[in-house]
Amino acid sequence: MTELPVWAPKGVGFKVLGILGGVVGALVGQYAGVDLLIPLLATALVWWGGSKVLKDERKEILPAFAVNAGHFLWLSLSLFILGAQGFAILGLDLLLYIIGLAWLLKKPSFGPLILLGIYQALSLGVNGYSLAVAAVGSGSHKALLVHVIWRAMALFFIAKLMFTLRRKSVPSASNVP
Repeated sequence: MTELPVWAPKGVGFKVLGILGGVVGALVGQYAGVDLLIPLLATALVWWGGSKVLKDERKEILPAFAVNAGHFLWLSLSLFILGAQGFAILGLDLLLYIIGLAWLLKKPSFGPLILLGIYQALSLGVNGYSLAVAAVGSGSHKALLVHVIWRAMALFFIAKLMFTLRRKSVPSASNVP
Protein backbone atom coordinates (compact mmCIF):
# COMPACT_ATOMS: atom_id res chain seq x y z
CA MET A 1 0.00 0.00 0.00
CA THR A 2 2.93 2.36 -0.52
CA GLU A 3 1.76 3.21 -4.03
CA LEU A 4 0.09 6.54 -4.62
CA PRO A 5 -3.44 6.18 -5.93
CA VAL A 6 -3.79 6.83 -9.65
CA TRP A 7 -6.02 9.79 -10.32
CA ALA A 8 -8.27 9.44 -13.32
CA PRO A 9 -10.82 11.99 -14.51
CA LYS A 10 -14.36 10.77 -13.91
CA GLY A 11 -17.80 12.19 -14.05
CA VAL A 12 -19.92 14.41 -16.21
CA GLY A 13 -17.80 17.51 -15.55
CA PHE A 14 -14.78 16.00 -17.29
CA LYS A 15 -16.92 14.86 -20.23
CA VAL A 16 -18.26 18.39 -20.59
CA LEU A 17 -14.70 19.79 -20.42
CA GLY A 18 -13.61 17.28 -23.06
CA ILE A 19 -16.43 18.29 -25.39
CA LEU A 20 -15.75 21.98 -24.75
CA GLY A 21 -12.04 21.41 -25.47
CA GLY A 22 -12.91 19.67 -28.73
CA VAL A 23 -15.19 22.52 -29.81
CA VAL A 24 -12.60 25.19 -28.92
CA GLY A 25 -9.92 23.18 -30.73
CA ALA A 26 -12.08 22.90 -33.84
CA LEU A 27 -12.81 26.64 -33.79
CA VAL A 28 -9.11 27.51 -33.39
CA GLY A 29 -8.29 25.08 -36.20
CA GLN A 30 -10.89 26.67 -38.44
CA TYR A 31 -9.55 30.15 -37.66
CA ALA A 32 -5.81 29.48 -37.71
CA GLY A 33 -5.67 26.82 -40.43
CA VAL A 34 -2.13 25.81 -41.38
CA ASP A 35 -0.69 27.90 -38.55
CA LEU A 36 -2.19 25.32 -36.19
CA LEU A 37 -1.65 22.29 -38.40
CA ILE A 38 2.15 22.56 -38.61
CA PRO A 39 2.94 22.66 -34.86
CA LEU A 40 0.18 20.13 -34.19
CA LEU A 41 1.68 17.63 -36.63
CA ALA A 42 5.23 18.34 -35.44
CA THR A 43 4.23 17.83 -31.80
CA ALA A 44 2.30 14.65 -32.63
CA LEU A 45 5.27 13.21 -34.55
CA VAL A 46 7.70 13.98 -31.74
CA TRP A 47 5.28 12.49 -29.19
CA TRP A 48 4.78 9.36 -31.30
CA GLY A 49 8.52 8.97 -31.96
CA GLY A 50 9.35 9.53 -28.31
CA SER A 51 6.84 6.91 -27.24
CA LYS A 52 8.67 4.40 -29.45
CA VAL A 53 12.25 5.42 -28.54
CA LEU A 54 12.21 6.47 -24.88
CA LYS A 55 12.52 3.86 -22.17
CA ASP A 56 9.59 3.52 -19.77
CA GLU A 57 11.28 5.44 -16.95
CA ARG A 58 11.95 8.35 -19.35
CA LYS A 59 8.45 8.54 -20.86
CA GLU A 60 7.34 10.94 -18.12
CA ILE A 61 9.21 13.73 -19.95
CA LEU A 62 7.37 13.06 -23.20
CA PRO A 63 4.49 15.60 -22.95
CA ALA A 64 6.77 18.51 -21.97
CA PHE A 65 9.42 17.47 -24.47
CA ALA A 66 7.01 16.92 -27.37
CA VAL A 67 5.17 20.24 -27.02
CA ASN A 68 8.45 22.18 -26.79
CA ALA A 69 10.05 20.20 -29.62
CA GLY A 70 6.97 20.62 -31.83
CA HIS A 71 7.15 24.37 -31.33
CA PHE A 72 10.90 24.28 -32.01
CA LEU A 73 10.29 22.46 -35.30
CA TRP A 74 7.66 25.02 -36.32
CA LEU A 75 10.09 27.86 -35.60
CA SER A 76 12.81 25.98 -37.50
CA LEU A 77 10.54 25.77 -40.53
CA SER A 78 9.96 29.51 -40.22
CA LEU A 79 13.72 30.05 -40.17
CA PHE A 80 14.02 27.99 -43.34
CA ILE A 81 11.33 30.12 -45.01
CA LEU A 82 12.75 33.45 -43.80
CA GLY A 83 16.31 32.62 -44.76
CA ALA A 84 19.35 34.43 -43.34
CA GLN A 85 17.35 37.37 -41.92
CA GLY A 86 15.42 34.86 -39.79
CA PHE A 87 18.44 34.31 -37.54
CA ALA A 88 18.06 37.79 -36.10
CA ILE A 89 14.42 37.07 -35.29
CA LEU A 90 14.53 33.40 -34.26
CA GLY A 91 18.16 32.63 -33.44
CA LEU A 92 17.94 33.08 -29.67
CA ASP A 93 14.64 31.17 -29.49
CA LEU A 94 16.09 28.22 -31.38
CA LEU A 95 19.29 28.23 -29.33
CA LEU A 96 17.35 28.20 -26.04
CA TYR A 97 15.18 25.37 -27.35
CA ILE A 98 18.22 23.32 -28.44
CA ILE A 99 19.91 23.76 -25.06
CA GLY A 100 16.75 23.10 -23.04
CA LEU A 101 15.57 20.10 -25.05
CA ALA A 102 19.00 18.43 -25.21
CA TRP A 103 19.48 19.01 -21.48
CA LEU A 104 16.02 17.62 -20.72
CA LEU A 105 16.72 14.48 -22.76
CA LYS A 106 20.15 13.97 -21.20
CA LYS A 107 19.13 14.69 -17.61
CA PRO A 108 15.45 15.15 -16.81
CA SER A 109 15.63 17.54 -13.85
CA PHE A 110 14.58 20.94 -12.62
CA GLY A 111 17.43 22.75 -14.46
CA PRO A 112 16.18 22.31 -18.03
CA LEU A 113 12.58 22.75 -16.91
CA ILE A 114 13.39 26.06 -15.24
CA LEU A 115 15.26 27.22 -18.37
CA LEU A 116 12.41 26.22 -20.67
CA GLY A 117 9.79 27.54 -18.23
CA ILE A 118 11.37 30.99 -17.94
CA TYR A 119 11.82 31.14 -21.72
CA GLN A 120 8.20 30.10 -22.33
CA ALA A 121 6.80 32.52 -19.73
CA LEU A 122 8.71 35.50 -21.13
CA SER A 123 7.83 34.54 -24.70
CA LEU A 124 4.19 34.06 -23.72
CA GLY A 125 4.15 37.64 -22.44
CA VAL A 126 5.71 38.99 -25.64
CA ASN A 127 3.44 36.90 -27.87
CA GLY A 128 0.37 37.73 -25.77
CA TYR A 129 1.01 41.45 -26.09
CA SER A 130 1.63 41.13 -29.83
CA LEU A 131 -1.58 39.09 -30.17
CA ALA A 132 -3.55 41.78 -28.36
CA VAL A 133 -2.40 44.52 -30.75
CA ALA A 134 -2.53 42.46 -34.00
CA ALA A 135 -5.47 42.89 -36.34
CA VAL A 136 -7.98 40.08 -35.88
CA GLY A 137 -8.04 37.87 -38.96
CA SER A 138 -4.55 38.83 -40.10
CA GLY A 139 -1.91 36.18 -40.72
CA SER A 140 0.14 37.43 -37.78
CA HIS A 141 -2.90 37.25 -35.45
CA LYS A 142 -3.54 33.63 -36.44
CA ALA A 143 0.11 32.63 -35.99
CA LEU A 144 0.38 34.49 -32.67
CA LEU A 145 -2.74 32.77 -31.35
CA VAL A 146 -1.13 29.39 -32.01
CA HIS A 147 2.17 30.54 -30.44
CA VAL A 148 0.27 31.61 -27.31
CA ILE A 149 -1.58 28.27 -27.16
CA TRP A 150 1.64 26.26 -27.62
CA ARG A 151 3.51 28.29 -25.00
CA ALA A 152 0.64 27.86 -22.52
CA MET A 153 0.60 24.11 -23.17
CA ALA A 154 4.38 23.97 -22.76
CA LEU A 155 4.14 25.76 -19.42
CA PHE A 156 1.39 23.39 -18.27
CA PHE A 157 3.41 20.28 -19.15
CA ILE A 158 6.61 21.75 -17.69
CA ALA A 159 4.79 22.41 -14.40
CA LYS A 160 3.27 18.92 -14.48
CA LEU A 161 6.69 17.34 -15.03
CA MET A 162 8.19 19.45 -12.23
CA PHE A 163 5.46 18.18 -9.92
CA THR A 164 6.15 14.59 -11.02
CA LEU A 165 9.90 14.94 -10.48
CA ARG A 166 9.32 16.57 -7.09
CA ARG A 167 6.98 13.79 -6.03
CA LYS A 168 9.55 11.17 -7.06
CA SER A 169 12.27 12.87 -5.03
CA VAL A 170 10.19 12.92 -1.82
CA PRO A 171 10.67 9.66 0.10
CA SER A 172 7.55 7.58 0.56
CA ALA A 173 5.98 7.24 4.00
CA SER A 174 7.10 3.60 4.24
CA ASN A 175 10.76 4.69 4.20
CA VAL A 176 10.39 7.13 7.11
CA PRO A 177 11.47 5.59 10.46
